[in-house]
Amino acid sequence: MKTVTYERSGRTNTGAQALRVEGLRHLRVLEQGEPVTERDLTPEEIRRLTPLLETLQREPEPATLAPQAGGPDGLAVTLAFEDEEMPRVRLATERLPAKGAGSGYDRLLAELDALLTTELHARAPRHAHAVLPHQLRHDE
Repeated sequence: MKTVTYERSGRTNTGAQALRVEGLRHLRVLEQGEPVTERDLTPEEIRRLTPLLETLQREPEPATLAPQAGGPDGLAVTLAFEDEEMPRVRLATERLPAKGAGSGYDRLLAELDALLTTELHARAPRHAHAVLPHQLRHDE
């Protein structure tokens, strides 16, 4: 099984975020090209990703795609297999997960995006912060 890389970048994110699945065994998360998390895939993740990746890997490489950049408020999403010249998918999108690459690719993009989001959240969770009325009076 080849290594597949899913990357999302754009103005709504502070930088490029990527997920690399290596041989359906190992997972690596990168932010702006630097590894931030590495671990083995769980049996459940392997079960969900295997049929999607195997089916798409057998498909021929697509013709050269014109790059699409995300708009000022959008994102650019790329999906690439390791030894191919061109990415399989390059999409501009306003929201995640990206859609429009075909049903098999859309399902894989949704799985990889959910996995990347989960990994980034586990690394640096974002917590809502409530300000109570008595705290506002104290700050005045």
